[in-house]
Amino acid sequence: MTLLERAQHLQELAHGPSIFEAVDTYYADDVEIVEATGETATGRETQKARIRQWQETVKAVHGGGGPRAVAATETGPGSGVVFVETSDDIEFVDGTRFQMDEVAVQRWEDGKVVHERFYYTPPPGAPPSVGEM
Repeated sequence: MTLLERAQHLQELAHGPSIFEAVDTYYADDVEIVEATGETATGRETQKARIRQWQETVKAVHGGGGPRAVAATETGPGSGVVFVETSDDIEFVDGTRFQMDEVAVQRWEDGKVVHERFYYTPPPGAPPSVGEM
């Protein structure tokens, strides 16, 4: 399986009912996650806890729900890097609604994400760890 195929499969799982399977399958034990806010977290289990926290704040996703684009550098300089662009229309449990456009940049080693950084504008009033997969 190519890096692009792995990245696409991760996104299929993450934007369906299997987000935790995506994390278990494709994230390294000591993955480092960096949010657009600058907040960092380390570890697959930590990331799963952060996803659960995020899910508790979301009432519904009205549109999007999947990647707009996925690109991977398979060989040469910068190989092992994946870029994922997503756009989601999110309604939070407090009733606010927000169009979240996001880019994730992932570094992969040995078939696993070892570093992921998110780029997005946080929703108004959002807690610091609002990033998605």
